[in-house]
Amino acid sequence: MSFGPVWLMQPIPYFGEQLTGKWLFEPKIDGWRLQILHHAHGHTECWGRRLENKPNWSHKLPIVTKAAQMLPEGTLIDCELSSTGGRRFIPSLFAKKPKVKPIVYIFDVIFLANKNISKRMLKKRKQMLSELQLTQPLIPALGQPLHNIKASMQEAIAHGHEGIVIKKLNSPYLIGKDAPIATENWRKVK
Repeated sequence: MSFGPVWLMQPIPYFGEQLTGKWLFEPKIDGWRLQILHHAHGHTECWGRRLENKPNWSHKLPIVTKAAQMLPEGTLIDCELSSTGGRRFIPSLFAKKPKVKPIVYIFDVIFLANKNISKRMLKKRKQMLSELQLTQPLIPALGQPLHNIKASMQEAIAHGHEGIVIKKLNSPYLIGKDAPIATENWRKVK
């Protein structure tokens, strides 16, 4: 099966409304959205989120593409690219001699072993993410159960993050045809 980059799902702001069901929270990483595609025969691509600009960063991120070789063939993951120097040093990663090292937080798995798993619930996709054999700079972001938004937000800020993203555990990953889909199942709190 051959596939290319997809329009990544987007969170909407949280305005304090009552949430129903089970949710988890993840840190809101201040970085650049990234998707990594590991195709057959070791071919790996790194793409930014604005597909209309054709942001193929594969050759500019050799450390990331090398680490992604450990993924099963036919895998597409949703990530956030950061660096050891934070967001403002991300452009340095694209230089011939970067001043920092990449950090890639993996939040979701959309394709795994040539299967589209986007319709499976987030809880199952997180389990699949936890089972991947990842090496630095790839870091799984599995999330934590959401019990208290304010306390979760304070915890994230104490660890240097800009906020949290809360996600409904029984939600699928929505792939847009012509643009990203913003969903009420993902909320950002900053």
